[in-house]
Amino acid sequence: MSSGQTLAQMNLTCLWLETILYGINCILFGTCVYVISIKGPAYSRLLLCVTSFQFALATTHVILMFVQAMIAFTNATNVITPDGANLYYEATAGNRVFLFCQLIYIVNVFTQELLLIWRLYVVWNQNIKICILPLIMWVAHCVTASIAVALLAPKHTSIFSHTFRVFVLSGWTLEMALNITVTSGIVYRIWRTGKQTAALTTGGSSGFRYKSTIITIVESGALITACTCVIFLLWVAGNVSGLVAIDIAMQVATMTPLLIIVRAGLRRSHSSIQVGSSAGHSSSYLRSWEFNVATVNDHAMDVVSTCSTRGKD
Repeated sequence: MSSGQTLAQMNLTCLWLETILYGINCILFGTCVYVISIKGPAYSRLLLCVTSFQFALATTHVILMFVQAMIAFTNATNVITPDGANLYYEATAGNRVFLFCQLIYIVNVFTQELLLIWRLYVVWNQNIKICILPLIMWVAHCVTASIAVALLAPKHTSIFSHTFRVFVLSGWTLEMALNITVTSGIVYRIWRTGKQTAALTTGGSSGFRYKSTIITIVESGALITACTCVIFLLWVAGNVSGLVAIDIAMQVATMTPLLIIVRAGLRRSHSSIQVGSSAGHSSSYLRSWEFNVATVNDHAMDVVSTCSTRGKD
């Protein structure tokens, strides 16, 4: 184990960090509900349901981590046993609390990935062909990650077994590839459409308007990808802290879609104040479209493409 830390100390450190991230998620979720509510229930029902579901999973995970810590350090058997807390955390196979935590983690990640694919689908004018490869990768990730968790159910299974290691690394590889692929597809579509609609502002003199939207999506995608990459590298190096760091990744997976909605919504509110009644219809419409791209709840691509075509006539 790295840095001279015991497994119990690693879990306590990750629990502390996860609690901090969960506090941030509480603030983000509250802001997210406010941002979504101002658009009306019919517009935001899907996003509200998905983000609420992820936040509920994140809350459950934090509670279970505290339950695990209480069992490890206060259970009578663990207290009287020398190094009992470490032995408890090492006995992951067959540990129902640990297994439920891993199950919640993969379900949360699956939800985050599916929401990302849905964004790709809407941004590309509901073109299902664009989503075929990401959906195949998503199904493959669901299968490999589920098998990895199922392998820990029997009490005789070890997290250091070759089979478990193969499925875990395969799952994280698919997760990173999926996030990078889908995020790149969304960013490319926004960039291309932004270039095509530049003439709708002031003859293109105002420049590219959707840079901030692209940065928001890239940053959020990079957050979960970087977190997964660190866990992956730790496991490749044979460091057990890679499995412990899943607790942090759980909150990061919840944070990723919340950041996109909150930053896009607050930026739109700020832009509306600046635009006011003096701005033209085109500027106000494009700012609204920028929010729709980030939250991906509207079919603005079709409308913008039509306007761009008419502008050329």
